[in-house]
Amino acid sequence: MGADLLNIGKSGLFTAKSAMSTTSHNIANANTDGYSRQEVRMETGPTLGEGDYVLGTGVEVQSIKRSHDELVEKKLNNSITGHKFNEERTLQLGHVEEIFNEINSEGMNKVMNRFFNSFRELSNQPENETVRNVVKENAKIVVGDFHRIQKNLDDVRASINKKVALTVDEVNLLTKSIAKLNKEINIQEVAGGMANDLRDQRDRALRTLAEFFPISTYTDNKGQFIVGIEGVGSIVSGGISQELAVGTTVPEGQTSADKGDIQVFFANRPGVPMTDKIKGGTLGAQLKTRNDEIVGLEKQVDELAHGLVLATNAIHRRGFANHPVPVDAQGNPIPNAAQKQVTGINFFKEPLDLKRAAEYISLSDEVEADVNNIAAALEANKPGDNRVALAVSKLQHEKVLGGGTTTFEEQYLKSVGNIGLQAGKSKIDEEQSHGILAQAKSFKERLAGVSLDEEAANMVRYQNAYEASAKVIRASDEMFKAVLGLLG
Repeated sequence: MGADLLNIGKSGLFTAKSAMSTTSHNIANANTDGYSRQEVRMETGPTLGEGDYVLGTGVEVQSIKRSHDELVEKKLNNSITGHKFNEERTLQLGHVEEIFNEINSEGMNKVMNRFFNSFRELSNQPENETVRNVVKENAKIVVGDFHRIQKNLDDVRASINKKVALTVDEVNLLTKSIAKLNKEINIQEVAGGMANDLRDQRDRALRTLAEFFPISTYTDNKGQFIVGIEGVGSIVSGGISQELAVGTTVPEGQTSADKGDIQVFFANRPGVPMTDKIKGGTLGAQLKTRNDEIVGLEKQVDELAHGLVLATNAIHRRGFANHPVPVDAQGNPIPNAAQKQVTGINFFKEPLDLKRAAEYISLSDEVEADVNNIAAALEANKPGDNRVALAVSKLQHEKVLGGGTTTFEEQYLKSVGNIGLQAGKSKIDEEQSHGILAQAKSFKERLAGVSLDEEAANMVRYQNAYEASAKVIRASDEMFKAVLGLLG
């Protein structure tokens, strides 16, 4: 009987000690990011039959479990992905929106209106060389603003490309860390039990990975922990990780002169980019802003510049420069007899391809060289003729873009307005996703967070159990000594 009591007391002593150790571990990690509260789960020891009775043999530690719920963890990861996507979208669209900000500075709409208004002024004073200089200077401001917009869009694009490359490097470090943790978890758990702290570390790494793109996780039928990019494929399979890589490619149908963008792909499959398949997280936001808004804006600004050049030149070539033109006996002008070119002059330089038109738009060499090459008259030697200048000024309100469906101002305001709408929407989405993320974190904290008050109470409870088990051992020892005394 004394031996039985000794074993029962010893089991209680060791179990209480394990419980106090686990409680101490919880208290020590109360402020550790990503730590999940652990709990000792106990069960009664094997029973023994003794005559007509069945007696217990004490208590055993069944397991040490961490507070964890896969559904809560999945919702938290999804909330992180969604919030990081909206946060990065707001940041990047803010950079794009600043390019077209006309509140704090003169924007394209204002300088183009000034350009057309200067032609309107020239139609009122077609012989005034000062007004011609104003037309030229306003045209150069328009050209400069096209260049500014294109350069700033290129800068934002380059910044995004750089961030994508840095993000891929960070993702590779995370996936290697997760694969290493998978190996360590398998080694610790092969003998039984749960590697709780290592699993917490892996969950924390997964939450960081979820910041970059949507992830999915599961354990396959071989017990391997799999991590995948939604819509792409697995990047971690047990102890093996697939490395991502980036490279600059020129899209099909473009030439080497075009600006190539960074594409994302598996390092062992460089010919199969996954760029268009990543739909969330910071990486998804960066790629969407680059591939949708920036590419779309570049196309629209190029159309604006290209349309301005073609429409202005088509009218300007019909006019005559402010130079005297020899006439024949009937008074008809003889353009070829003039010492200078007097008609057929482009205002802007041509040819100009639609692609990168905003980058390469410039004044023609003739206009750059002499403001008197700016045509205002439709006929030669007509000092008061203003029909060409008037026709150019009227382009301001004519539908010359989009196959004759929109004006320059409408096209520009539509592009700028769309960016403003997207930026405003992303801010609202960011606020909403922040609330959803806070709620998901609250659920996680309630499930797995450490309450110091609760742990302190547990510590007292387990300490009392430990002391009681020690008394059982002492009682068993005294009984055993009494029996030995009787026998002696």
